[in-house]
Amino acid sequence: MEPPTLNIKSKEYTLKTDNRTFQIKLYLSSDITIEANELDKVKGIFYSGKFSLDALVRLSRGFKICEDIKEAYDIIVLIFENEKASITNISENEISFIIKVDLPGGKVEDVTLTLSKKKMNDNAIIEELVKKVNQLEEENKSLKNDIKDIKEKFNLFEKYFADEIKYKKMKEEFGIDSKIIKQKEDLEFLTKRLINNDENLKQKKINYNLIYRATRDGDDLNNFHSRVDNKRSHLSIIETNKGLKFGVFIEQPLKGTGNGIIDNKSFVFSLNLKKIYNAKYGAKNFIDASGYLIDLYYQPICIVENCLSNNKSYTCSKSNADYSYTGFEKDYELNNNEQYFQVKEMETFLIEFK
Repeated sequence: MEPPTLNIKSKEYTLKTDNRTFQIKLYLSSDITIEANELDKVKGIFYSGKFSLDALVRLSRGFKICEDIKEAYDIIVLIFENEKASITNISENEISFIIKVDLPGGKVEDVTLTLSKKKMNDNAIIEELVKKVNQLEEENKSLKNDIKDIKEKFNLFEKYFADEIKYKKMKEEFGIDSKIIKQKEDLEFLTKRLINNDENLKQKKINYNLIYRATRDGDDLNNFHSRVDNKRSHLSIIETNKGLKFGVFIEQPLKGTGNGIIDNKSFVFSLNLKKIYNAKYGAKNFIDASGYLIDLYYQPICIVENCLSNNKSYTCSKSNADYSYTGFEKDYELNNNEQYFQVKEMETFLIEFK
């Protein structure tokens, strides 16, 4: 819009009617100019009306108290700010407002102000278009940020519910309470090795009884050993913060302190590689060390205290792992060839055949 010359004051408001919204501008100079333009649309036209003090007095005796045009302007501003103005008519060539003007004695008079359609000059149209483009760019930027936030939240919810669904399915259908084992194939892989071609065991049901979970029971030494020590046939599974899953089965009872023991039925496994590392017959393959949650001799797997909050747990080189277990082909093979890792979750199950 092209504002009138010699403006000393101006105000802007919005008025709605039906599904259309108009921007209203009030200008004060020697007269009062009121302009209206429909928001979100640039049509090259606007509506405008100019009102002198005499014209306003003729429309309503409520303006007779005004000594100058400034006082009349203040009355109209107050009417718009108190939301006592409304659009009453929109036609092809004009738009009309009703303003509620206070009269002496506490009465209110409805006064109609009519604005005529005007054409914008080229500069005004360009200015409006630039404003609209800038507005759309800001809205688009904000919308992109909103969409990004929504996608991130959706992905988090989707992952959470997907994991919960897998967890409940494994628990209900296969009887294993595990936050780590979420695939039927992983459970079948472990079950096959635990049975180990034993015809007698094939006829029995295998129970995975959860006796320790790090995020539930705590990852300090006492919490682990108080739940696991002196129990035979337990399977510990570790998931790292990078999604690698591996662990160990120990047939002999675990103790909080002691030296290496011989456990010919012990084995290490990787769920990611679907690989079993069997204990070497007669080798000392386990150390009951009081300073660790799990410490295999020469450390194919070593889980340190407070493993959920540090990255000091580790796997070992191939040469060290070969001392007690067979099948290692690379250094730090269980942990994708990296030595140290942080534990995301660790679970220990008591294995029973019934």
